Amino acid sequence: MENQSPASASNATTKASTEWTSTKVYVLGAVCLVLGVLLGVLFHGPARPAAAPVVAGNSAPQDFAAIHQGLVPQAADGASMVADNILRELENDPDNLELLAKAAKASIHAQDVNSAIEFYKRSLKIKDDPEVRIKLGDSYAYLGSTDLALEQFAKVLKADPKNDMALFNSGMLRLSAKNDPKGAIQAWQTLIKYHPDHAKRAQVEQMIAKAKAALKMQS
Repeated sequence: MENQSPASASNATTKASTEWTSTKVYVLGAVCLVLGVLLGVLFHGPARPAAAPVVAGNSAPQDFAAIHQGLVPQAADGASMVADNILRELENDPDNLELLAKAAKASIHAQDVNSAIEFYKRSLKIKDDPEVRIKLGDSYAYLGSTDLALEQFAKVLKADPKNDMALFNSGMLRLSAKNDPKGAIQAWQTLIKYHPDHAKRAQVEQMIAKAKAALKMQS
């Protein structure tokens, strides 16, 4: 998928700061809009209520989505101790996938996305799990590394062209971060092709319509 000089120099600095902030808000706003939809998507069954709790192992990138929705709180008292305990266990069992998943989740909750990325990468070296790879891609996207994120989604789709989460996220990033409505349309149309009864088909179709409108504006 987080944020005396002369009058003329001050105004220039203020303007540059405003432009940077506006750009950042625009990009994050677009990402948050789509991720709000992601929270309501059940990727392997009937639609789940929006208030459903985060479940470890779910294919949706809920940790990443939660950050964008402001659902991950600041680290509470004792949180660092829990993380330290996980790290100590990992020292004794470095290839334990369950511990690596816990370490990544603890890092996300501590708002340390860079550490989460390292744990996801360690996990993927042991087992190429598409859910973990999607979470890695989401984490790259959160840090603004769009190309690295798309690279992870592409790897998932190479192994499984029907993976709806990778298709959904690819479309989102291509439209909001790469200004590539054609690529977004292709990803989302492929999603609908393989998943005609997708729980969020209506929302995907709305986004396809918006992407088509953006494509016309580019013509």
